[in-house]
Formats: sequence, structure tokens, C-alpha cells
Amino acid sequence: MSDSKDIKMTAKERRSIIMRAIKLNEQADKGYTLRFVLCKILSLANEYSFILLISVVTNGIASGKKLGELLISTGIFLSFCLAAHIAVIFIKRRESSHNAKHDTRLRVMLNEKLMNMDYVHLEDPDMQNRYSMCMDYLFDFHGVESVSRSIGNFAEAALRIIIGAALIIPSVILGGGQAGFAGFVTSPWGFLTAVAAVAVSEFIKNIYFNRKTFFLYEGVMGDKRFQVNRRSHYAYMNYVVKNYRSGKEIRLYNEQELILKEMQQSTDNIHKLWLKAFSKWKKYGIGVELMNLISSGVMYGYAILRAIYGTISAGEVIAFVMLFTRVLRGITGISNELADFRMSAERCKDVFDFLEIPDKKYKGTIPTEKRNDNEYEFEFRNVWFKYPGSEQYVLRDVNLKWRIGEKMALVGRNGCGKSTLVKLLCRLYDPTKGEITLNGVDIRKYDHEQYMALFAVVFQDSSLFSFSAAENVAASTEFDAKRVEDCIRRSGLSERLDSLPNGINTYLYKDFDEHGVEISGGEAQKLCIARVVYKGSPFIVLDEPTAALDPISEHEIYTEFNNIVGTRTAIYISHRLSSCRFCDEITVMDNGEIVERGSHNELISAGGNYSKLWSAQAEYYKDTAGELFQ
Repeated sequence: MSDSKDIKMTAKERRSIIMRAIKLNEQADKGYTLRFVLCKILSLANEYSFILLISVVTNGIASGKKLGELLISTGIFLSFCLAAHIAVIFIKRRESSHNAKHDTRLRVMLNEKLMNMDYVHLEDPDMQNRYSMCMDYLFDFHGVESVSRSIGNFAEAALRIIIGAALIIPSVILGGGQAGFAGFVTSPWGFLTAVAAVAVSEFIKNIYFNRKTFFLYEGVMGDKRFQVNRRSHYAYMNYVVKNYRSGKEIRLYNEQELILKEMQQSTDNIHKLWLKAFSKWKKYGIGVELMNLISSGVMYGYAILRAIYGTISAGEVIAFVMLFTRVLRGITGISNELADFRMSAERCKDVFDFLEIPDKKYKGTIPTEKRNDNEYEFEFRNVWFKYPGSEQYVLRDVNLKWRIGEKMALVGRNGCGKSTLVKLLCRLYDPTKGEITLNGVDIRKYDHEQYMALFAVVFQDSSLFSFSAAENVAASTEFDAKRVEDCIRRSGLSERLDSLPNGINTYLYKDFDEHGVEISGGEAQKLCIARVVYKGSPFIVLDEPTAALDPISEHEIYTEFNNIVGTRTAIYISHRLSSCRFCDEITVMDNGEIVERGSHNELISAGGNYSKLWSAQAEYYKDTAGELFQ
């Protein structure tokens, strides 16, 4: 962050952002800000009641009031204090019980945005950095959540000044009638002079010293080196050290020292950045303390002079000093909160900018056809594609057509563009040039959700979550139990299903259930296939679905493949050529281009890329899985 960035945001814009942050907190938990304000008001009422009590009792003793009268006054004040204290306890109890709900809802808002934004954003490392930063800014010391606390603190500071001034002013107006310096001190002008001196001191502190401190702090927080090292430390803690799935490798390969050194390096790098900032911070910190000392000296000095010149009674001396101190605390509090609002506005703006990231992808409005005959035809027309920020094309002039019911294998070396082609087909990305059509209509014109519903995909890195097996297969908390079980058995997991303690309701992994079961990579892939079957989409894409399976399990999947897929269109992506022979047609890609199409026998006879790849893998097929497909 720099001064220029701060200058660009006007006071009006800051106020607007602060108001939006308050509304966001209220959206997460109604009454969130009001509770902070009420707590501060009630606490102040309690505090000032004690100050008045001290003054009343001291004056009463000095004037010779009876003990009974003093006890009655004391009882009234103490009763009021007790009532205020009890009210604060109830409000804070509600605050404690609602904090988890508030914090969770804020996180959900940010995560919901992340899950629903265009996939092109999700794969962007800078976007991931922004997400991590904004997640911190929700609960950072100057983040979204802190705005409501600052409102409470600001209200408290303002009330300190108002109440303190209201109680002090009567004694200021009623001066002692002295001449010279004593008359000036005891006059309203003396009081206003003291207030003006404090105001100047606080103004200098806020405008210069606090501002410089703010920019130093923001400079560290905005430093890419700080962000990278903080993310690294967080990643080691949450994805390595705390993840029990990493525990085996850590122990078997004795990686403790490696991980601790990497974590220590991240910590040291963060420490160096803060140390550099603190070396500059010291002089501004000294300036802040100097301004505080001046403010305190002026106020205490004025109170002492008032007492010396006898314009207030013995009891009022104590109350005057205490009230003046609280006025000072109020002025300091407003100064600090204004600086905090400035910092919070910067952080909250980053959060709102993230929440308002527009989707680049046109979502379309045309509904997809509800065809009883499932007659869908997809076509790639002169499609070129390169990833955002890259100058290299991953796909080059791709022309491809297939219809529902066809089963096509897409093969080629790693990195030739097979998975990218699937991402474009599923509209995770849009072509850089050319178009993809469904029944002759550019797929960008279709309603996005309806179009996505046409596809069921098993990616080579498909994920399962620590939910029940049924919820993973149905991708929902509501499901047809019989259908879920049928899909799991059709995917080749009958024996494993029968061994689960709670059947389809058994949780996977142990993150959320201590009785959760661990499943192998091959079993996870079969469950992903079961999820594809359950969705029932007319178009199925299997991107290396058997990479984690042994040859026998792989053969079982392919043997039942037609039963699994039925009359739906299927694209099967693989580098194992033997596993593609059951498909109607094989499409061969190389360096982002389609170089061959045809049946297995046709491509072998052609002697092209496919034939060369087949020959290179022939011995492997003969010794292992290939024998299963003869």
C-alpha cells in the first residue's frame, strides 16, 4: 500500500465502504453492531456512576451529611451500576453465542463467491492470493468484523467527550472571579485553550504519526514476499503437519526436519520484514507517545491549576480529574478510531472488490432442449485456445464432431491438450478463437446451468469429500438410497460396499467422523464413476478414470462400460491405448492438434502416431493389462 492509494480513496468513499461493512456484518448476524454499541454505553453508564458516587460521597462527608443520607445515595448509585453490569453480561453472553454464526456466515459468503466464480478465475494464482488475503481481512484487526467493534469504540469515545464535557462545563462556567492568570485559568477561555491544545496534539498524532505507522503496516501486509511466506507457513500447518494423510510419509521418510526447516524459513522471512518495518516504526511510535504526553500534561495541568485556585471543592477535584481524563481518553479514542476506519476501509474495499469480481463468461439465456430421443450433436469448429496470460496455444484449429450414443476415445501423449479440450467442452473455459456448438448453436448462448447439467465428468484428479459415501455419489444431502447403492455396485464396489459399517451412510475419511473409513485411490475413482452414473447426464467424460486401478479392476470397468454408460455419449481420455479398443472411434491428438481419427484397426493400418504409440506400449500390454483385452 502506498500514499497514492490512500489519496485515491476519498472520505466519502471511505464512509461508503464502512457502511457496507456494517451492513455485511448485519447480514451475517442481525444486531451485531448494535450489541457492541450497547455494551459500550452500558459500561460507560457504570463507569460514570462510580465517578459521580465518589464526588457525592466526598462532598457529603466534607459538608457533614448524615450517614443515612450517604448510604441512600450510595445504594441508588450501586443499584444502577449493578443493573448496567447485569445488562452487559447478558449482551456479551449473546455476543459469544452468536460470534460463531457471524464468523461462519462471513466465511460462507466468501467461499460461495469462490465456488461460483468462473473457473478461469479459480485457476489464476493471483486470484487464489486475493482469496487468501480477503479471508484474512474478514477477521483482521482492521478487517470487516472489526468495523462493528470500531463503531462501538467510536460511540464510546464520543460519549466520553459529551458526558465528560456536560459534567465539567458547569464548573467551568462558574469561574472563581480571580484576576490575571488565575482568572484566565478559571474562565471558559482557559478551558477552551486547554481543549484546543489537546485537539492540536491529537490532530498531529492522527494526521502524521498514525498515518505513517499505517503505511508502514500496510507496506508489510501488501509485500508479496510477506504474503508468499505467510501462505507457505499456513500451507505447511494445515496441509502437511495437521493432515493425518501426510503422517505416513513424514515418518517413513523422516521428513520432520525438512518440514520444520521450511516452516522456520517462512517464519524468519516474515520476521525480517516486520523487523525492517519496526526499525522505522520506532520514531513514529515515539512521536505518538510524545503527543499523548502533551495531551495528558495539558489536561492534568489544567485540572491541578483549577484545584489550586480553589474553583472546585475537594470532592469535585477528584471527579474533575477523572472526568477530564476520560475526555482525553475520548479524544484519543476518536483519533484512534478514525485512523482505524482509514485502515479498515482499505481492507474492506479489497473484500468487496473480490465479492464483486464480474464473470467474464457470458452465461447465455437459451434453454437446452429436453429431447426424449437424446439427439444431441456437439461440434468443435476451428477451435484455438491458450490459457489466460500465456502466449502459447494449447489447442490449434481443432475440428471435431460426435453425436449422442457414440463412444469416442481421445488419446495422445501427456500435455497434448486432451484435458483442455474437455474443459472447453464443459465451458470451464471459452475458446480463444472458433466456436463449439450443440445442435448447431454456439454453446455460449445456452443457459449456463442447464448446459452444465448435460455433463457428468470423472477428471483424473477428481475429488471426494469427507461426507458419507451416499452424499459423495449423489452430490447432495438428499438422495435416492436404492439408486445410490445400485450406482456404487455398477461401478465395481459391491464387496467394499458390503464391508462398510453403515453401508452407503458410512463417512469417508476421518476428518468429520472418527469412524470414517479410508479408501484407496482406485476405490475413490470407482466412487467418482458411480457419481457420474447417478447424475444421469446424457454426456459422460472419463479423463483417465482408471489411472489408479490395477489391470484386473481396469478390465472389470471396461467390461461393464457399456452397461455403465448405456446409450449416452462417452468420451474416454487415456494414454493407455489398449483400454480404448472398446470405443467406436479413436481420436489422436498431438501438440494441440487432431492428427488422426478412426477405429483401432484403421489407425494401426495407417502407420501414423497411433500405430507408433501402440507399438511402443505393446510389450507392456502383452505382459499386463493387454492380455485382458485380447
